[in-house]
Amino acid sequence: MTPGDPDLSIDAPIAVGEARRLLASDEPHIHHMASLARLASGRLVLSFSRIPGTRRLNNGVLMVSRSDDDGATWTPPEGLYAHPGWDCLNMGGLMPFGDTRLLLALGRLQIDPTLPGDEPCTGWHMATRASHDGGETWASVSPEVRLFPGWTELYGASNPHRLADDRHMLAVIGTTGRDVGWRAGVTFTGDLGVTFSRPVIVAEHPRLGFGDMDVVRLSDGRFLAVARVFGGHPSVFSHSADDGRTWSQPRPTGFAGANIKLHRLRSGAVLCAYRDERGNRSGVACSVSEDAGESWRRVGWLAAPSPGEPPTADGVRCGYPDIVPVDDRNLACVLHPAADASGGVDLRWLRLEDRT
Repeated sequence: MTPGDPDLSIDAPIAVGEARRLLASDEPHIHHMASLARLASGRLVLSFSRIPGTRRLNNGVLMVSRSDDDGATWTPPEGLYAHPGWDCLNMGGLMPFGDTRLLLALGRLQIDPTLPGDEPCTGWHMATRASHDGGETWASVSPEVRLFPGWTELYGASNPHRLADDRHMLAVIGTTGRDVGWRAGVTFTGDLGVTFSRPVIVAEHPRLGFGDMDVVRLSDGRFLAVARVFGGHPSVFSHSADDGRTWSQPRPTGFAGANIKLHRLRSGAVLCAYRDERGNRSGVACSVSEDAGESWRRVGWLAAPSPGEPPTADGVRCGYPDIVPVDDRNLACVLHPAADASGGVDLRWLRLEDRT
């Protein structure tokens, strides 16, 4: 098992057809926190944060690249969002609204590594940009979007979800203050992401924090949500049978995951990819549920962990898997593994086959 490479079990419902570094260069850098979208034309659009060097110094730039050949080649990455003294990145990432509108939830953080907590930030700001031509050009940055008193992030790697009344539902996470009161919920938009409703909370607790939630529609029409629980606790799942208006009491999944990504396979089973928060945190694992989230089976690694104490890029942990279908059998996946021995990080590209 080589660190950073996929290592799936023989009975996994997915198989790896290709695995390679993506957009690598000789200059020291950290490429991380990627988001991937596939448009009706077949074009793939990728956004990610680029940090020059191997230290996170509030100087990240949000980049975008495009592929018209199912990920075989990509346009040179272009800077899309930068702000002096801030770390600019996906604050939810790419969201296709229909055939032509692509919305990008982006933002910026001011990180202070001397602070305690899971997110040692003194400042945060989330907004959106829209594209109507496949990511070639982008509208100006929107006013700030703040749906919680503190941090707001449209974290939901599968956003958006179209509902029967033509509104869209999106997963969202946020806080009541600086790194306190983390909760996960959903918000609704009836104008393709121009405005958003007050969140419906899916998971909150007086002592536990919830984040990194993703949502997927099940074969029976219900929605399944899976959320991270801070502190290495098992992730939790919840169901909604009324298009997100109400949710069941969250229950543990059995695995401890962050950066949750859900994908419904052809059989109706649900694949969950996540950074493993239990034990060695340098690997991106995946589990599968064949009973709508009631039970989960571990099926291996999309990026294997480093043995022992892994090398760490300053302030950057592995994770942020994203998966989109390319056709009825093949899936495109992007993630970032743990840092290499020099402290650099490259995105990893995987072509996966749905074997169900």
